[in-house]
Amino acid sequence: MTAAPASSTAVSAAPSFDDLPDGAVVLDRAGLVQSANVAFLGLIDRSAAEVVGHPLESLVAEEDMLHLAGFEAMFGAGPIQDGNVIFTSSNGRRRPLIICAAPSRDGRYLVLTARAAGMVQRELEDASRWVVREQERSTALAEAHDALTAKNAALHAAQLDLERAYAKLQDEVKTRESLQHQLNLARRLEAIGQLSAGVAHEINTPLQYVGDSVHFLGQAFQRITGYVQRVEQLVTADTPLAWSELQTALQASRKEARLSFIIDEIPRAVTASKEGIEHVSRIVQALKAFSHRGSEEKGESDLNAAIENTLVMAHNEFKTVAHVRTDLGDLPPVCCIISQVNQVLLNLIVNAGHAIADAGREELGTITVTSRAVDGVAEVQISDDGGGIPEAIRHKIFEQFFTTKEVGRGTGQGLALARQIVVDNHGGTLTFSSETGKGTTFTLRLPIDGLTRLS
Repeated sequence: MTAAPASSTAVSAAPSFDDLPDGAVVLDRAGLVQSANVAFLGLIDRSAAEVVGHPLESLVAEEDMLHLAGFEAMFGAGPIQDGNVIFTSSNGRRRPLIICAAPSRDGRYLVLTARAAGMVQRELEDASRWVVREQERSTALAEAHDALTAKNAALHAAQLDLERAYAKLQDEVKTRESLQHQLNLARRLEAIGQLSAGVAHEINTPLQYVGDSVHFLGQAFQRITGYVQRVEQLVTADTPLAWSELQTALQASRKEARLSFIIDEIPRAVTASKEGIEHVSRIVQALKAFSHRGSEEKGESDLNAAIENTLVMAHNEFKTVAHVRTDLGDLPPVCCIISQVNQVLLNLIVNAGHAIADAGREELGTITVTSRAVDGVAEVQISDDGGGIPEAIRHKIFEQFFTTKEVGRGTGQGLALARQIVVDNHGGTLTFSSETGKGTTFTLRLPIDGLTRLS
């Protein structure tokens, strides 16, 4: 064969499969991986030899719905948009990814794309922070307007008699109290806004499991119904079959309906659905408790319930870097402004997760939360096994606007505000102990009666 003459014009190489920014995988209809690009191998930290030629189920965590429902149930019904699958790396680490899937034009293959779940969360968090900045800007303008109005009123009040001046002063005090109440609510809603992406993901994940389980149960019901109808046809046939023929026909129908597999998997699907619904319910209850406007005056509150609700709210902030161990003692009702205490707990728990993440260890760290009642004082300790606080900056930890975090991750107001809430508003104490390389423990102490001031 004569080689074609080389073109005098250089032709640029066509983009390859590995040039795609997202992970991409080609599967056959049996679920075997035919090819995977470099981005996908990097997302799950595996080599091509560990992926190509292997079934997709072998690359995901055992508790993932792909194991519960099976490849056909999840990918046989049609395209998938933004599904959640928990892959595992070669060393067993969990890699939650957001996937999309669709069949090829000839229907012989399934094309799957994947990206890290954190990408969507960061986009949502950026949007949340933009909303918060706009709210703060609007609040600043409103406060400036109120200040100008107050000054103008003061100029006119100077011309009035003492009685009218006193009445104006009383109105100003009431207005300030109302603004302070609104500011406290805005701070609480700001915290919720910053966590909104994580809360949305925490709700979406169990709902995905519930949806997949319900889809599987629907398919299982169709197969069981088909098997029952087949049995009825065999039993009520005009010409009865011999027993051996009837047995053979029933066994064939049972195998065709995959009855054994369905009977084994239905309880697991029901349990997964129940657990998913219960998990969503816990998140919603925690969100309601955390965002409840409530009163800005002290009242008896369940501090242990506040701790549990805050852990649910902050779960997405630390779940990939740490697990939580709780040891909550028997606490009496604590007289406090629970909405403000929620803010303190949230700040300390999120900070603990960030400290563990910054330590950069391969294995999961531990956040330990304990509560005790000692001599009329409710004591809560929140510990992490991160890298600790450097000794040179420990004296600055509670200073306003001091932070060691990068832009967008902290403003330096969290611990300063926490100390103000605990010490000034509740007469309590907020202290910490830290050891470089081993971690940090924050200790929150509140008077149970809400009246005593702790030294």
